[in-house]
Amino acid sequence: MKIEDILNAPFTFTVRKNFTPCDTRPLWKSCLIILTLGIVGKNNNASLKKIHVANWITKDTTHFHSFMEWEGKDERKRPDVRLEPSIDRIIDLLVSNKIVEKLNGAIELTEKGIEIFKEIDSYEIYMDEKKSLSNVKRYLTDAAIKRLFEGV
Repeated sequence: MKIEDILNAPFTFTVRKNFTPCDTRPLWKSCLIILTLGIVGKNNNASLKKIHVANWITKDTTHFHSFMEWEGKDERKRPDVRLEPSIDRIIDLLVSNKIVEKLNGAIELTEKGIEIFKEIDSYEIYMDEKKSLSNVKRYLTDAAIKRLFEGV
């Protein structure tokens, strides 16, 4: 017996595209890293840990509020920051395209990267991410990042 006999109609399978969340798309994540370096980076550079924290903050408003409530205060519970493996792969992609460089343990925008940052920043895109990064910039210090990960 065939399935068409049971259904009394022709039966076919149609391959459909799988939904891919935007934060797992390389181009989207690349632009977010460039924005992170341009907005929260000192002289367009930041440590890998700072990039991970900024990425985590932009993922959800609850993450942003959790970080802002803590703000490096030792007496408060530290936020549970999740490191995303795709960030490392995207940074390698950006290095291979000469958009960023790895220098002395930091990731820095090249001249090409700065041009891309200015272009991305000039458009009305990534507005929530830009707002979160701008608001958290003064609290994302190297000392705060160290306390966040090491509990110092």
